[in-house]
Amino acid sequence: MAGPVTESRQGAGRHSVEKDPAYPIYVVVGTGPVGVRCAQKLLQYSSEAQVIVIGAEDEAPYNRVRLSQYLYQDLSPQELDNPVGTEPHPRLAEFRNRRVVRIDRTSRQIVDQQGNTQPYTKLILATGSVPSIPPIPGIQLNRIMPFRSLSDARSLLELRQTSRCICVVGSGALGLEAAAALKTRNNRVVLHVRAGLLGGRLSDEAESYLTDALETLRIELLPEVEIVGFHGSDRVKQVEFSDGHRLDADAVVLCTGVEPETALAETCGLNIDRGILVSPRMQTSDPDIYAIGECAEFERKVYQLVKPGYQQAEICSRHICTPDGGSEKDSQESHYVGCQTDMELKISHIPCSILGDDTAVTDAETRRYVYRNRFKGLFRELVVRRGLLIAVTSIGAWPEINRVRQSIAAADRISSRALARFEQSGNLWQREDPASLKEQPESYLVCQCNGVTKGELCAAISAGKRTLQELQLATDAGSVCGSCRPLIAELLDVPAPNLVMRHARGILFTSILSLALIVIALLLPATPVTESVQSHWYWNKLWYDNFWKQVSGYTLLSLCLLTASLSLRKRWQRLKTGHMDHWRYVHSLIGLLALLVLVVHTGFRLGENLNLALMLVFLAATTTGSLVGVFMARNHHWTDMKLREHRKWWSRVHYALLWALPVLLFYHILAVYYF
Repeated sequence: MAGPVTESRQGAGRHSVEKDPAYPIYVVVGTGPVGVRCAQKLLQYSSEAQVIVIGAEDEAPYNRVRLSQYLYQDLSPQELDNPVGTEPHPRLAEFRNRRVVRIDRTSRQIVDQQGNTQPYTKLILATGSVPSIPPIPGIQLNRIMPFRSLSDARSLLELRQTSRCICVVGSGALGLEAAAALKTRNNRVVLHVRAGLLGGRLSDEAESYLTDALETLRIELLPEVEIVGFHGSDRVKQVEFSDGHRLDADAVVLCTGVEPETALAETCGLNIDRGILVSPRMQTSDPDIYAIGECAEFERKVYQLVKPGYQQAEICSRHICTPDGGSEKDSQESHYVGCQTDMELKISHIPCSILGDDTAVTDAETRRYVYRNRFKGLFRELVVRRGLLIAVTSIGAWPEINRVRQSIAAADRISSRALARFEQSGNLWQREDPASLKEQPESYLVCQCNGVTKGELCAAISAGKRTLQELQLATDAGSVCGSCRPLIAELLDVPAPNLVMRHARGILFTSILSLALIVIALLLPATPVTESVQSHWYWNKLWYDNFWKQVSGYTLLSLCLLTASLSLRKRWQRLKTGHMDHWRYVHSLIGLLALLVLVVHTGFRLGENLNLALMLVFLAATTTGSLVGVFMARNHHWTDMKLREHRKWWSRVHYALLWALPVLLFYHILAVYYF
């Protein structure tokens, strides 16, 4: 066993780890997700080597893939953390704020900008990419910035609150996510679209659906024009376009693509083209130096996605730790063969997926099947060749998307009946709600980014991994984009932390108070119908004066109509003001206020005949609504999935009662005025 590396995790103390001839030193340059994954695998596959991780940023390793979620404020800073390990490792040393400027291949050591040296046995370059800055006049003005790092995201959070108009340049995945995250009720966001949405990978019809979705979010699109200049004295004030139009903007965000970071490799003489040229083992032209992730170029392709980078880190670390290949077969596990460039993102609440070979040309053996639902904003397109599903484009939520992805990877045959069902309903297999994760087979792929199946997660749970964090460290599931965390939570019978509803305490309090008022209304004796000298004069006015009875009655009717606004917010696509949880909280407050007005209007009297029916329906609807509020507010504390299922049943009863309420109210008002 190698002697321990005494360097601290942040790199304080010594400036390098001394080389011991008895033990190899593997140095990883880059602390992005791919570099961190490589360090984890090197520690896993080697039992003697010392692993050194060196990063240029003055930040602890973080998950760059989730920066858009952080900017959207759908993620806490802690959830961005991406450490090599949660506990110190005796063979691991980490340095940050140490930009490497030179590789000395002769003496096999690297040199940082402070002049510190670090020897290596094997060197892995995971330097990633740098933002591509277009050569536009005025690009150097203040408040024009890229979106690439955590520091950029922090600056953009401040920019979003202080800018009246933000121009986002670039309509790829990052540009769309950034535009949605930067939009607030008080600012204007303009998206410059130069070569089509998502890099022109969408058909015209699919792009029209995504355009509608963006416009629903109140993001303005500027297509088919070039930016010819930025104007301002010290900070940007205007953006000038090729058609002569000028946009008054006080901030510009550049999402104009990235370029592989090859400067370090170029200065030491490694072979480069667009990226650092690598072999199927991820070796560069120097067999002791490897390149992985966005800086590497394999067979004339540079992959700018994290999933290929993870595959490359796996192959690279296996080859370093078992250079002779051991008993490995000549397969994708030991040789890199390339990767599909699937694109999956979520623009605000709108999922978008481009899977498989979307460049497939329609010929005699290829057919395209399309499902459209303009009202719901759903667009789904399948490309099928000889009965095999080879590509999919999807705009909007699709419960079957995981199974669709697996069918493409497994080259599953799709029946004619399934394709006919797809054109009618938009689903290939299901007609009802999708089965829960617990009902899926062991081979069901839960984490797409890391290829983790349900069976692997169940095995880790059986081994004692009973929290989201423990499962993530054991299997890597949920460590990239985080979209599978709700599924993992379902498997654990605990909800994901980011699913805790906003205003949970407020909704819980108002729901319990409403239930208490309902119990009081049912149990307390009704006030006498005849006026009593013992009653205070104001109760007499409220309960017996015709004018005040009308005031309380119409107030109650208005409050009932206001509660319906929540349903309108959920079902009207163009009404997107405010977060849904804010609307739920207001809904619960209005319900509580309606109960108080009901007490004033009725004096705790249930009434008879029609009035009795109306009163009971109103109290039942409020009771079920309050129970739904309790279940929603406490959902993240209950671990029994069956208990949480009760919310659905109470919701259905609540909706059914609400349908009867307007009819009874109409006849009640008619009876009062007619008779």
